[in-house]
Amino acid sequence: MTRWLREPVVHFVVLGAAVFAIHATVRRPPPTHPLSADDAPIARLRSDWSTRSGTPPDAAEEQRLKEQWLEEEVLYRRAIDLGLNESDTVVRRRLVQRMRFLIEDTTPVPEPDDLQLRAWIEAYPEKYTEAARMSLDHVFFSRMKRGGGLHADAKSAAAELKVSPDAAVAGDPFPRGKHLQDSTVDAIARAFGTGFAQSVRVLPVGEWHGPVESSYGLHVVRVTGRIEETPQQVEAVRERARADWIYHERKQLNREAIDAIVRRYGSSGGP
Repeated sequence: MTRWLREPVVHFVVLGAAVFAIHATVRRPPPTHPLSADDAPIARLRSDWSTRSGTPPDAAEEQRLKEQWLEEEVLYRRAIDLGLNESDTVVRRRLVQRMRFLIEDTTPVPEPDDLQLRAWIEAYPEKYTEAARMSLDHVFFSRMKRGGGLHADAKSAAAELKVSPDAAVAGDPFPRGKHLQDSTVDAIARAFGTGFAQSVRVLPVGEWHGPVESSYGLHVVRVTGRIEETPQQVEAVRERARADWIYHERKQLNREAIDAIVRRYGSSGGP
């Protein structure tokens, strides 16, 4: 007898029987009465049908809706009985998504007033300030074309233009042309590279400077105009500031609601 109790097969059979008994005990009991198509929530089914089709269902369509509901309901209940909602990743993610939507539906964000919008805009001036813009001329010297003579050619041109600002100095063709008009520093950085943009943003207006290096070679540059960044009035950015404020508040409210649920389930393990 002792030898049999030590056999792994006996352990497996006993463990399996125990799991089966526990499952049979804790699983949800079947409904007290058999479901039928007449149990369908017909008012909701009619409303959903009317929303989709634009017309109320006739008697035949209504019967099909009830039968379809019955089929979905019994399959849903059987899936719950089998614990598929706990083991299926897709179902789990869908339920989490539905819960997030529910949190948003039950925690509306109030409209901000003018004082709140002004405070928001003042707290994030970089979002609501008209970016500085500048215009410039440049003479380009290509790294690929000039090779070893690149720096000498660019320095010679810079010296000539400083003496004669309107001199006809022959450079190389540049894809974006010789002139930039009312461009932001970010736009200049995208066209020439960040180092070039940072160098020309501090140059005085009206004088030739350089050579200034870009991603493509060297440039002799003259800034012809500059508009400094200016804060925008509330009315000019009202809709954008409102949308940003609501988005921020929505994230805050969602976070608070989820944190409350985490505390509720995390501390006691259940509702």
